[in-house]
Amino acid sequence: MKAVVSNYLLGGSNRAKHPATMGSEWSCNMFLETSGKNTYLASVPGLQFYKDVGVGRCRGSYVSSIGKGGVAEDAFFVFGNALYRLDFNENVEMLGYVASGTGRVIFSETGGLRPMLLVADGVNLWCYDILEGGALQRISLPNRVTGDGGAIKPTHVAVISGSIVVNDSGTGFCYYSKPYPLAKDKREVFLIEHGEVQYTDDTRLEVATTEVNALEYVFYNDYGVQQFFNAQTASDAIQAIAAVGSSLYLFCTKTVEIWQRGSGDNETWVRTSYTTNASNGIQCPYSIACCGSTLYYLGSGESFAKGIMMVNGNQYTKISDDWLEAKLLEERSDTVYAFAYAVGSHNFYVLQLPTVGETWVYDTDTKEWHQRVSRDKISGVEIQWRPAAMMWYRGKFIALCHDGALYFHTEQYWYEDYKDEKSVPMTRHRQGSVLVNDNCPFIFNELGVECNVGTWGDYNLAPKLLLEVSKDGGNTFGNVRSCSLGLAGEYSHRVRYQNLGINRLCVLRLTYSHPTSLELTSVSQRVTPTGRVI
Repeated sequence: MKAVVSNYLLGGSNRAKHPATMGSEWSCNMFLETSGKNTYLASVPGLQFYKDVGVGRCRGSYVSSIGKGGVAEDAFFVFGNALYRLDFNENVEMLGYVASGTGRVIFSETGGLRPMLLVADGVNLWCYDILEGGALQRISLPNRVTGDGGAIKPTHVAVISGSIVVNDSGTGFCYYSKPYPLAKDKREVFLIEHGEVQYTDDTRLEVATTEVNALEYVFYNDYGVQQFFNAQTASDAIQAIAAVGSSLYLFCTKTVEIWQRGSGDNETWVRTSYTTNASNGIQCPYSIACCGSTLYYLGSGESFAKGIMMVNGNQYTKISDDWLEAKLLEERSDTVYAFAYAVGSHNFYVLQLPTVGETWVYDTDTKEWHQRVSRDKISGVEIQWRPAAMMWYRGKFIALCHDGALYFHTEQYWYEDYKDEKSVPMTRHRQGSVLVNDNCPFIFNELGVECNVGTWGDYNLAPKLLLEVSKDGGNTFGNVRSCSLGLAGEYSHRVRYQNLGINRLCVLRLTYSHPTSLELTSVSQRVTPTGRVI
C-alpha cells in the first residue's frame, strides 16, 4: 500500500486542539508569500533600533498628509501621556500631554488650507496646527443632550468632508461640526440675545453677527445649537467610529451602522445601511483597524460570538476560526487593540491580546493567520510581539514599542534590537501534522526540506534548521535534531533528516533562529506504511 502525504510545510495557522487528528498548522514569524504561481513561507523581518523617544506605553501613532512648513509629512505618536512629533529632519519634539490611562489614543486630520491634527484620548479632544506648529490646544466639548448632562467623553474621532465627528462613550450619540470649523482662529456666528436672532437695523434684512473663538464653537452651528445625531438602533451605545472615504461607520454594541453627510445648508447626516442583521456589533472599541477600504474589528455579534470581522462596504465576513475565538473568550475586551499596515499586496491586521500574551496577524491577501513573537532580551523566552503601532514614514516602516523607542521594521534585518543596545536573533517556527491516508502507522525514512540554502552574506556562517518530532499528536516532542543549511554559495545543498522512526500521530516542528532570511518552499518525504497497529 502506498502512503499519501500532503505538503504540510506551507500555509497559515489553524491551531486546532489536537494537531495530528485535525490537521492543524502553525506559522510563527512566517507568512505565506506568492511569486507568480509559486508559493512559499517568508520570514517576518526584525526590529532595528532607530530612536529613543521617551517613556511609557505606546498608545497610538499617525502620519499626517503634510508637515510643518508645508514640507513633507510628519509623524505623531503618544508614549504614556506625552504627544510627540517626528519631523522630516528626524527631530523629535514633545508637543504636550493628553489624558493619562491605558486606553488607545485615536488620531485624525481635518485637511483643508489649515490642516489640524485631531487627538481623542477618551476624555478630551485636542488639536494641533500641522503647518504652523505651536501648542497643543484643547477643543471645547459640548454637553450631553441626554442624561445628567456634563461634557461628552470622546474615545474616537473621524473627519468626513471636513466635518469633525466624535462619539460620546456609553451613549448612542455622535456630535459633529460644520466643514473645516478650525480654518481660522475666530469664527463669525449669528448674534443671539435672549434666545432670538438680532439684526443690524430695524429693517430686519441683515442678521447681526459676532466673532467667537473657533475652538469653543466647533460642535455648534451658526445659531449656537449643538449638532448631533444618534444611532437608529434602539438602546445601542456607540463604542467607536471610523471613516472610510465618505462613509462614517458607527460601531455599536449590537450593530454597525453606515452614515454619510448630506449636502445642502443643513448638512444633515443620513444612514445609508439598512439591514435586518443586528448581530455584527463590536466587542472592543480599540480592535478597529483600517487598511485601504477594509475595516477589521473584534465583533460581539450573536451569530459569531467573539469573532474577528472584516468589513468591505456593507459586506461583513468573519475571518477568525474556532481556535482563535477560543483565545478571544479568555481575553478581556477592554485590553484588546489592533493596527493594520500594508506591504506590497499584503494587508496585515495585527491583533494584540495582552491578557493571553499573544499576537495574531491576518493577511487579507492569502486569507491566512500567523503568529508573531518577540524574544526576551535576557532569558530568550518567547513573548508577545513588541510593536504596539506601525507607521509608513519616509519610505520605511517604523514600529513603536512599549519601551518608548522607535524601531525600523525593515527587510533584510533579522535581529530584534532593544534600546539598551542588546539584540537577539529572530526566531521562526513552522509546525504541521503529517497526515497519512487512513491514519495508518508508517515508518518515517526521510524528510527533505526545500528552502533558500547557501544565500547568506557571511562565508563563515553555516546556519542550522532544527527539527522536533512528536509521536503523540503534538502533546510532547522528542529530542531536537539539527541539519545544516550549507555555507554561503552552496546553492545545491540538501536539507535532509533521516530515520525519524515509526509513527502514526506525527507532528513536526521546524525552528530557525539564525539572523538570516528563511524561505520555506516545500517538503519531500519517504515513508513506508505498515500493516500492523501501534
